[in-house]
Amino acid sequence: VDANGIPVSLKGNNDLLCFSKPDLIKDVHKEYYMGGSDICETNTFNGTGISQGEYKMQEIVYELNKVAAQLCKKAAAEVTKEQPDKPRFVAGAIGPTSRTLSVSPSVEDCSFRNVTWDELVDSYKEQVSGLVDGGVDILMIETIFDTQNSKAAIFAVDQYFIETGKERLPVMLSATIVDNSGRTLSGQTIEAFFVSVKHAKPLTVGINCALGAAQMKHFYKQLSDLNTGWCHVYPNAGLPNAMGGYDEDPEIFSNNIYDYAKDGILNFVGGCCGTFPSHIAAVAKKVKDCPPRKLPELPKYPYMQLSGLEPAFVKPETGFQWVGERCNLMGSAKFKKLVDAYKWDEAMEVCLAQTEKKADILDFNFDSDLIDGQSAMGKFMRMCVTEPQVAKLPFMIDSSKWPVIEEGLKCVQGKSIVNSISLKVGEEEFLRQAMLCKRYGAAVVVMAFDEQGQAATFEDKVRICQRSYKLMRTKVDFPPEDIIFDCNVLTIATGLPEHNSYGIDFIKAVEEIKRTCPCVSFSGGLSNLSFSFRGLTALRDVMHSVFLYHAIPKGLNMSIVNPGGLPRYTDIDPKARKMCEEVILNQSEDGNHVERMLEFAEQVKNPPAAEAAAPAPTLKIEKSTAVEQKDFLRSLKCDVSCTAEHVVPEPKAGLVDVCRMEGSIETSKV
Repeated sequence: VDANGIPVSLKGNNDLLCFSKPDLIKDVHKEYYMGGSDICETNTFNGTGISQGEYKMQEIVYELNKVAAQLCKKAAAEVTKEQPDKPRFVAGAIGPTSRTLSVSPSVEDCSFRNVTWDELVDSYKEQVSGLVDGGVDILMIETIFDTQNSKAAIFAVDQYFIETGKERLPVMLSATIVDNSGRTLSGQTIEAFFVSVKHAKPLTVGINCALGAAQMKHFYKQLSDLNTGWCHVYPNAGLPNAMGGYDEDPEIFSNNIYDYAKDGILNFVGGCCGTFPSHIAAVAKKVKDCPPRKLPELPKYPYMQLSGLEPAFVKPETGFQWVGERCNLMGSAKFKKLVDAYKWDEAMEVCLAQTEKKADILDFNFDSDLIDGQSAMGKFMRMCVTEPQVAKLPFMIDSSKWPVIEEGLKCVQGKSIVNSISLKVGEEEFLRQAMLCKRYGAAVVVMAFDEQGQAATFEDKVRICQRSYKLMRTKVDFPPEDIIFDCNVLTIATGLPEHNSYGIDFIKAVEEIKRTCPCVSFSGGLSNLSFSFRGLTALRDVMHSVFLYHAIPKGLNMSIVNPGGLPRYTDIDPKARKMCEEVILNQSEDGNHVERMLEFAEQVKNPPAAEAAAPAPTLKIEKSTAVEQKDFLRSLKCDVSCTAEHVVPEPKAGLVDVCRMEGSIETSKV
């Protein structure tokens, strides 16, 4: 009954058949096993408290999942006893729920959600508890239409095994695409989906439900080409007909599956809606002589993979990445004014403008004394993931406050970048935050800070970054390609001699760290470099461009910038360019480069009266478009290579790659 005492219909709550018809459920499992299935799923597709809550049955969730697992396990045991040469396994089915973290159910408020990340995690964790106690061999998070929901399920799985201390079971992840666009309901391509969830180290990643096998092959091939682990597909028996049924008989269905198998692109295969034991039997017979897909060779030096609605691969040949700064309260006075006034729709226009100016990644920072940064981050992230032009890009969740960062990560389905963590908080907290970044599936910016403060010299930058790298690799098994170092761009040409080498020290530190720490990337906040010339925007832009011209070849591959606001190196007049190079590289023939730069800045600020009427200004910059600027920066190639060996993680530092476990076990012992 509901809160008003009115009976609630249980029609459609098929999971309850585990209680009312247990023998029937066990026999259905057994039929599929006898048809040739190695793995059957439990009858728990709606086995979360959120889904059962729609029937007011949330109180029975643990028992439901445990009993469902036991019934499937009994069927598996009976068939394995009859056919000991072919062990049968049980996958605990974890469905997507009817709620979504990435799509608003309200047409009036795109930031509204009817479920939170924490509620989903708690609900999934309760389901996992029942499935594990019931004896499942595998956990299958399936029919994923919103990647953020699946990330919450992955987080819950890990949380359960961390809290209980039990050995983590293999996890299978299965997305569903809604139409021939090849995207999930929440808008991600299948490649972006994979990038977003690969941190789970799954047993398999694949596609189920949605379309028939014939329509899904193209998208499955995209997934199998990207996935370094095992892949699966279990489609429907074609598209649903007008009556809601499925028309592909076992012969047609198995022929469509054979089209995959003959190409050697399958590891696991099965059936979803409309497939009966006869379909499974036909598939098993059809593909039994086909070779399984071989695991691709792992690259020695993997590259960073990010995602929004679409994947973003940061390969060495990709070149420099623009991180748009205009949605940062410290990077845009306009954006700050709009956010402080709660003008969210107008703030979104600032965000959209960056995508039009070809930003590769979008930075978001809401650290302000006038607003609740955590609430603002959550609201704006929920808005951003519903705006396709914005959501297609990876996000950089930027804050000096960890709760604000976590709030952002709980709202974004793509693989984001956390900006930032550092050893300033001590090793224990640093490693805790690094582990959480990994569990949320995020890359991370690591600042060159330690317990003693900010690294200013070349030696300190290198020492702190190498220490951070070693800790993250040995203690957390953090993917090296997902580590981005910010070696602290500090202000030069201040008039203080000790600041003169800050620019070149940064560039040299990047070069040394890239040479000794495999796979890492580098970022930097350019505005700090020219802070002593605030108010002189054109001169600051020139300094930033010259700095990038020298830093990118040494390894700097991303930076927080104003897209379209950086002149090309060749756009700058030679005189200004030379003076900027002298102060950045801290070298000149007479050693008076800082004084010359300060004098030049004064001339730019207050042009001589005689020159005011002259046709040529003190600082001359040719106009160029955002596309031209981006193309120029991407034409600058890194000339530093890393040949260092990888740091080996400590035992049990991270998740086991179950696709590549060494050794074997005799079938009879299973």
